[in-house]
Amino acid sequence: MPHQVHERKFGRLRGHRRSMLRNLSLSILRYERVKTTEAKAKEVRVFVDRMINLGKDGSLDARRRALAWLPEPVIVEKVFTDLAARWPDRNFGYARITRIARRVGDAAPQMIIELMPGAERPEDAAKAAAAATEQKPRRRLSLPRRGAKKEEPKAEAPKKAGAAKRTTTKKKTAKGAAT
Repeated sequence: MPHQVHERKFGRLRGHRRSMLRNLSLSILRYERVKTTEAKAKEVRVFVDRMINLGKDGSLDARRRALAWLPEPVIVEKVFTDLAARWPDRNFGYARITRIARRVGDAAPQMIIELMPGAERPEDAAKAAAAATEQKPRRRLSLPRRGAKKEEPKAEAPKKAGAAKRTTTKKKTAKGAAT
C-alpha cells in the first residue's frame, strides 16, 4: 500500500487519469479559463502551479520537464515567457477556482478554474493612469427639455400618381347567401 499518496482516482486507470490531467492543465494554460467538475479543478491546480513554477525557473532542465508534461511546445513557450513574468513575486496560487451552478445531466458540482490576473507593473500602471486622465469627448443625448416647444413634423413630399397606395376592399355578402 503506497503511503502519503494523496491524489484523486476519478475511477480511472493510472494512464487515463494522467492523460486527463495533462490535457486539462494544457487547456487551462492555453485558454486561461476552463469549466470543469469540482474534483478535477482541485486536482489540476497543483499541476498548473507546478508548470508555472517551472517556467519561472527558466532552466533547460525545467523546460524539458515542462515539455514532458505538456505535449505542445507553443504552450510551453507561453508558460516560460508570458506566464512566468506575470507573477514575479508569487510562488503558488496562480489559479482561482469559482463555484458555479450544478451540471444539468447528473447534478455534478461545476467550477470555473482560471488563471489569476497578474500584478500590475509600474509602467502599465502609468499608462493606465494617463489613459484615465485623458478626457474623451462625450456624446450627449438630445432629449427634449421640459417646457420646450415641440417640433412639428415635416410635411410629406407629394406622392407620385402611379405610386398610389392600394387598399383591399371586402366584398359584402348578404346573410345566408352562399359564396
